[in-house]
Amino acid sequence: MDVRDRFVQQVVKGKTFAEVGGLWGTVSEKASVAHAAGASELTMIDISLAGSHWWQEFEKRRQALNVPPVRSISGDVMKLADADPSLRFDVVHCSGILYHVPNPLHFLKCLRTITREYLILTSSITATEISNSAGRLTVPAGSALFLPALSTVEKAVLKEHWSVVVPDTAHGLTKEIPRWRLEDFGPWWWLPTTDALAAMCRVVGFDVLGLELTWSGYAATLLLRVAG
Repeated sequence: MDVRDRFVQQVVKGKTFAEVGGLWGTVSEKASVAHAAGASELTMIDISLAGSHWWQEFEKRRQALNVPPVRSISGDVMKLADADPSLRFDVVHCSGILYHVPNPLHFLKCLRTITREYLILTSSITATEISNSAGRLTVPAGSALFLPALSTVEKAVLKEHWSVVVPDTAHGLTKEIPRWRLEDFGPWWWLPTTDALAAMCRVVGFDVLGLELTWSGYAATLLLRVAG
């Protein structure tokens, strides 16, 4: 079973559930998982424009799976979190977003703002030792790689390492980009170690209840609880 599904099932029964950024690819959404596990209410928050094909595909999937209506919110959670006090949920799920955000601590703080009890968070991570034909890269356990700062050799090592799972599709990582722009959420900006990722979550106000590697070790999923 997908560790994300397991964590959702572990905490969501009888609780309100929201997913942040679950439209990409549609089939990876967890609203249907939360419904099957007994969530009381379902919400999807995504930056995709209202009426876009992603929302349409999600609605088709919802109906096909006999999931009840899902509250749909189109917008950037980093702008919505403080602006809309109604966006508060017992359980929040977010996967595949953190490393696309130039300011990951601010993003985590916003997730903390909308979370009453539990957050299930998945992010790509970096190993502390990477060695291949392009060279060797050693990353201290408490570090996060800031991709715009990497040297030519470091980029080459990471590109070969990551091409196994995202060949030529990860902008800024396995695919070159002409320019880094602060307002652009498309590139991969950060790759934290698991220790760094867990520490970031603690800093913004979560306790780490569980952490498991996924995606063949290229990502980690954390079960987080709002610190008392």
